Amino acid sequence: MIAKLQTISYLKNALAYCERGGELLDSHNCLGTSDTINQQMNANNALNDRCLKKSFHIKIRIAPEDKGILNTQDWIDISKDYARKIGYENNPYAVYIHAEGTEKEHIHIVASRIKEDNTAVNNSYTHYKNLDFSREIEKKYDLRKVKRKLEKLQKQEIFVCKDKRLPLLKEKIAEALKTSNTMNAMIANLKQQGITLKVGRGATFIDKDGVSFKGSQIDRKFSLKGLEMSVQNKAEHIQIRR
Repeated sequence: MIAKLQTISYLKNALAYCERGGELLDSHNCLGTSDTINQQMNANNALNDRCLKKSFHIKIRIAPEDKGILNTQDWIDISKDYARKIGYENNPYAVYIHAEGTEKEHIHIVASRIKEDNTAVNNSYTHYKNLDFSREIEKKYDLRKVKRKLEKLQKQEIFVCKDKRLPLLKEKIAEALKTSNTMNAMIANLKQQGITLKVGRGATFIDKDGVSFKGSQIDRKFSLKGLEMSVQNKAEHIQIRR
């Protein structure tokens, strides 16, 4: 089984797509056509005026060889289990089934992120939650275990890369982290070693030859989130010492 989640702002289009490709299987705190559900979810989303992407669009599918194993109630139960896993079980959400009875059978879930207390459901590390959930459901319903590369990272298995530049690059980044208590300091320290750090949706390192590497490709702790946590911990340590 594979579960994928996107945080979206195009609620109306997502609901229309789900309705057009299948049928409503279940819903919570909303009911009706995609237009009606869109209005109900938007009313709930309006409770939060800070969050930019206030909805989730989820796709959960089985492996082709698992055709016929799950029935309608199984899918409904799976959608409820997933809602609890991510944390939107009390929010409005709608579940649609597509390609029912075929090898491509799957469900779509469109859900509001905004909770009763007006805060948004956390969307961090959902890729790992998806993997954990898939493994739980595969075991529960005796489904085929679909291999995911992400699982190697989750288990922190050692990744051996043939590129001989990575060990030296990793060493220089680790050294720069030791003396950096802000991202700007990190960028400056790396620049002195001939390495450019570009920060956008993620962290990208460019060596002296102009070759780019994603931070997570070098080491999981060198992802943007990992770097930010490291420099923050360094800054807090310095503050405590003072």
